[in-house]
Amino acid sequence: MKLIRCRAMTPLTLGILLTVAASTQAESKDDDQEVRQRWHSDIAQRYIELADRSSSLQQASVDYCTSPDEQSRTRLDHRWLDAYQAWQAVRLVDFGPIEIDSRAWQLQFWPDRKNLVGSRMATHLRQTSPLVTQNDIDAAGVAEQGFPALEYLLYDEAMSDIDLSAAQPCSLLQAISGHIADTSSVLAEDWESFGEHYLATDSYTAATLHGAMQLLDTMEDKRLGAPLGMMGSSANHYLAEAWRSDASVALISGSLQGLQQGFAPGLRQWLESRQQSALADAFEAQLADTIDEAQSQSSGIASGLEDDVSRARLATLYLEVAQLRELLNQQIAASLGVVRGFNSSDGD
Repeated sequence: MKLIRCRAMTPLTLGILLTVAASTQAESKDDDQEVRQRWHSDIAQRYIELADRSSSLQQASVDYCTSPDEQSRTRLDHRWLDAYQAWQAVRLVDFGPIEIDSRAWQLQFWPDRKNLVGSRMATHLRQTSPLVTQNDIDAAGVAEQGFPALEYLLYDEAMSDIDLSAAQPCSLLQAISGHIADTSSVLAEDWESFGEHYLATDSYTAATLHGAMQLLDTMEDKRLGAPLGMMGSSANHYLAEAWRSDASVALISGSLQGLQQGFAPGLRQWLESRQQSALADAFEAQLADTIDEAQSQSSGIASGLEDDVSRARLATLYLEVAQLRELLNQQIAASLGVVRGFNSSDGD
C-alpha cells in the first residue's frame, strides 16, 4: 500500500484558517443579534398594544359602571375581547419580565380544572360589603386577577341573576380591569428595559424560538386537542379557554396573528442568514393558511361541539395547527440547531 504523505500546515496557513473560522463565527453571532433586535422591536409593539387595549378596557369598565346601558355594555364586551386577544398575541414570550410575580398567570389563570375562577368570583359577589378595591385584587390570588375573572362577570350563567351594574359587581369589574391595565403597562415598560440584556445574551435567540414552539405545543394539545377529544379522552368544552364566552377560537386566532406579526419576520431573518429561505416561505404560508382557517370558524369550541358541521371545521383547524407545529418544531428547529430540550430560563 502506498502511503500518502500530508504536508504539515505552516504557521501562516494555520493562522489563516483560524482567522476564517473566527470570522465566520463572529458573523453568525452578529446575524443572531440582528435577529434578536428584530424580535425585541416586534415584541415591544405587541406589549404596547396589550397596554393600550387594556387601558381601553379599564376605561370601558368605568364608563359602563357610570352609565350602564346597552351601548356601554356592548363596548365593554368588545374591549374585553380586544385586550384578551392582544395578550394572546404576545403569549409566545415565556421569559424575561413576564416571569416576574407570575404575570402570565395574573393575566390568564388557565387551565382552571378546579373552577377556582368561578368559586372566587362567586365568593366576592356574595359579599355586599365592603366593596372590593383594586388594592384587594392586586393582593389576591391569580384566579381573581385576569381576563378569565372578567369573563365570569361578563358571561357566566350565574350572572343572569345578578345585576352587573350593582355596586359590588361593578367594583369587581373596575378593580380587575384596573389590575390588568397596570400589569400590562408595567410589562411594556419592563420589556423595553429588558432590551439590553436580551440583545447581549446569545441564548435568547433559541429561547424565543422555543417560546413559539411551546405556544404551538399548547395550542395543539391543550387549547384544541383536549377539549375536542383528540388526546385520548372524550370531548369536553369545559377544558377550552374562554368557554363561558365561546371565544376560544378568537383567542387562538390572536395567538396566531401574534406569531405572524411578532415572530415570523425575525424567524425569516434568521433562516435567510442560514440560507434557508424556503423554510421561511413554507412557515409563513402555513401560518397564513392556519389564520384563515381560524378566522373562518363560525363558532368557538363550546358551541362548536354541539354541531357536527362546526365540529368538523374545528377538526380542520386542529390539523392546520398540527402542520404548523410540525414545520416549526421539527423541520425549522432542526435546521437551526435548536433541540426540544432547551430551557428558556437558561437565558436569565
